[in-house]
Amino acid sequence: AGLVDVNGNVLALDKRKTLARESAEAPVKQIVDSIREVVRLGGAAFSDIRGIGIGSPGPLNAKEGKILMAGNLPHWIDFPLAGIIKERVGVNTYIQNDATVFAYGEWWMGAGRGKDDFFAVTLGTGIGGGAVCGGKLLTGFNDNACEIGHITIDYNGPQCWCGQNGCLEQYASATGLVRMTNEKLINVHIETPLAEYRGKPSELTSKEIFEAAKAGDAFACEMFETAGYLLGIGLVNALNLLNFEVVAAGGGLARAGDMILEPARRALLDRGFKSCVKQVKLVPAQRPDDAAILGAVKLVIDMEVNS
Repeated sequence: AGLVDVNGNVLALDKRKTLARESAEAPVKQIVDSIREVVRLGGAAFSDIRGIGIGSPGPLNAKEGKILMAGNLPHWIDFPLAGIIKERVGVNTYIQNDATVFAYGEWWMGAGRGKDDFFAVTLGTGIGGGAVCGGKLLTGFNDNACEIGHITIDYNGPQCWCGQNGCLEQYASATGLVRMTNEKLINVHIETPLAEYRGKPSELTSKEIFEAAKAGDAFACEMFETAGYLLGIGLVNALNLLNFEVVAAGGGLARAGDMILEPARRALLDRGFKSCVKQVKLVPAQRPDDAAILGAVKLVIDMEVNS
C-alpha cells in the first residue's frame, strides 16, 4: 500500500506478505491494516484521503467493484472487494486489473511519460498486460483488456490454467521458463549445473535458472533466449493490434534485464512490420516497485479529483 498525493509523490509505503489462501477475510484485514498504516506513516487523517485505488488479479468487474475470480486468491469469487474496503475505512474505493494499473502508473510517472500510445507487460508467475491508447487507459468493455499472457503461441502447446493451450504465459513467465527448462532437462541429456534438478521439477525456480545463466551456463542462457524470443512474438501480436510506441517490462522475471529483453527485441524486428517496429522501444519499467500503486492512485484522480 502507498499514500500518494495528486502529483504522484509517494509519501509512505507498507508491504506485507499476502495471506491469500487462509480465508476470504485474511487478505481483506491485511489490506485494511496496510491502508491504515500508510495513512499513519504519512501523518495524514482519513478525512484527507480522496479515494482508494486497488490493483487486483482478475477477471474482475470494476464498475461493481467485484473480483470475479483470481487464481491466487481462491476464496475471492464474486467478491465485492471495493464495497468491503469502503465500508471498513469510510473512503470511496475503486478496483482495476493489477497489470492495467501497473501500465497506468508507468505511463503516468515512468517509462510511458509523454507517450499517447504505450504498453506494459508484467512478467511474474504469470504474464499480464496493460495499455494506454490515445492518452486513455484501455480497459475493455468489462475491464479485462490486454490479457497478453493468454495470447496463443502454439495451439498444440501445454494446457494453461485458463483452459486454453499454448498461451504465452506457458513460455515467457517465470513459471513458463521453469516448465520449459524442466521439460528439456528430462527429454535431452545436457551438461549444465541445472542437471541436479533433473527428476526434481518442484525444486527448480526461475532464480536458479537466472543464476546459472548469469554465470555463463549455455543451457540456462538458451532457456532465457527461448522465453525472451517467444515474449517478443507475443508483443508483436499486441503491437499489430494497438500500435504502441513504447513497451515497458516489469515483474520479477523482467529483472533479468537484457537476458530476456534482448531476444524479445530481436523477435520484434524479425516478426513485426519493419516500418513500424524499428520505431518501437522495449525498455525495463522505470517504476518497477511502485508503478501499480501509482496507477491505482491515478484511477482515484480520474474518478474523484478530475470528475
